[in-house]
Amino acid sequence: MRDQYPDRGIDKKAVACGNTSGRTVDKFKAFHLTPVKSSYVKAPRIEECYVNLECKVVDAGMAVRYNLFILEVVQAWIDPGKKNPRTIHHRGKGAFMISGKTIALPSRMK
Repeated sequence: MRDQYPDRGIDKKAVACGNTSGRTVDKFKAFHLTPVKSSYVKAPRIEECYVNLECKVVDAGMAVRYNLFILEVVQAWIDPGKKNPRTIHHRGKGAFMISGKTIALPSRMK
């Protein structure tokens, strides 16, 4: 299993991918995306995404009732060439949130 976080630059492609079945359409070709070999999972990463997460399912016990899977990230990738990306996050029913301004708060963590 793989998860990715697109940035504002490919938001329309990300939505189009989400509204299309991979059973009938090659999404990489249809939306001009670049597949990149993953390290641990069969599904390719998407080069244009700022973040790609390779995951394995560790618990599917709530999938039928709640459509919830518990995943373990086995490899994480970012594009270091993108500085301060504006990632998009689906909130449901066609609503998205765009990450915004970075703030600094006091913390003992370094």
